[in-house]
Amino acid sequence: MALPQAPPSGTCQRNRDAMSENPTVEAVGDHNYVLHLQAADGDAVEVTIYASPDVIAALTGTIDADEGKVVEATLAYLLARQGVDDLPAFLELDDVAGAYQGYVEDLRGQLGPSSRPGPDR
Repeated sequence: MALPQAPPSGTCQRNRDAMSENPTVEAVGDHNYVLHLQAADGDAVEVTIYASPDVIAALTGTIDADEGKVVEATLAYLLARQGVDDLPAFLELDDVAGAYQGYVEDLRGQLGPSSRPGPDR
């Protein structure tokens, strides 16, 4: 299942009725994360995201970035633009970057240097 087509730039609105209030992100290994969400009707929704090292590097400037932070930021980005029920069961960060023209730039600005590991992290 592919991501719904992104709305034109500047027309994104948060759909609060179909948004999960307390999503959780679970690392399951090999750059995969399971997002646990709740749809507006109360049904549990799980979405698996593959955090491609190439996209992580494009977003943060390093392949050693905190993938979990990138996935959490991506989830927030998606939920600001579409409802939980519209998310596919599996997606890759590459898919999000392809579907949303401003995704890479927006996440770069949001993540900033805090997503990069430092000497004491």
